[in-house]
Amino acid sequence: MTMTTAPFLSVRNIDKFFGSRAARRQVLFDVSADVRPGECLAVIGGSGSGKSTLTRIMLGLETADAGTVDYAGGDVRRESGLVFQDPFASLDPRWRVARSVAEPLLIQRRDLSRADIDARAALALRTVGLDPDVFASRYPIDLSGGQAQRVTIARAIVNEPKVILADEPMSAIDVAARIQILDAFATIRETHRETAIIMVSHDLGVVRHLADRILVLHDGRVEECGPTAAVLGDPQSAYTRRLIAAASL
Repeated sequence: MTMTTAPFLSVRNIDKFFGSRAARRQVLFDVSADVRPGECLAVIGGSGSGKSTLTRIMLGLETADAGTVDYAGGDVRRESGLVFQDPFASLDPRWRVARSVAEPLLIQRRDLSRADIDARAALALRTVGLDPDVFASRYPIDLSGGQAQRVTIARAIVNEPKVILADEPMSAIDVAARIQILDAFATIRETHRETAIIMVSHDLGVVRHLADRILVLHDGRVEECGPTAAVLGDPQSAYTRRLIAAASL
């Protein structure tokens, strides 16, 4: 992926409000952003800055009150994978790992045989560093936090999505498990070169390691956006400088 690659997902002039008319508040103000094939775009900012709301709008999980979302494909919701903060909240405790990973294929790829689905689920588990012979038959209760998060990442990639949304994927797991999650995302970037990743994170170490570009949000507005090395090495916004300084404390 290069910065000259044309975006396949763009949002322009996005406004978003929450609340009833009496208590209506604006959470996004004229926000624009692009996502290119194969890149990792990190969206950073403080709590309440609008990070999760923006990324949900980008993937069609929320609607904007103003602005446009342009996607060069079919239904972005069907061509995306989701990884959230708490893996156990997104895994059905009644399902074995193999069933959880295969879920997108069972819903969207009815043209596949059961053997094909099982093979793709096993490959997705191997991609994130989990041996399917060991983990496929386990239930979520049998997994550590890091293992459970890697299962959700395997589920996110099993249907070869064009884009993955990873919303604070490492904030609910311990430091040792974070290394495994970083390795899983690094492997995905090698094996799924056209799949973009939108990562919401407050961990600038993770962002520095994975992201090609950074979008900085503050109180629902874009502070700056650019290549990771430029934003972290020579931030143009006073707010971005404060974020970086706080992360280094």
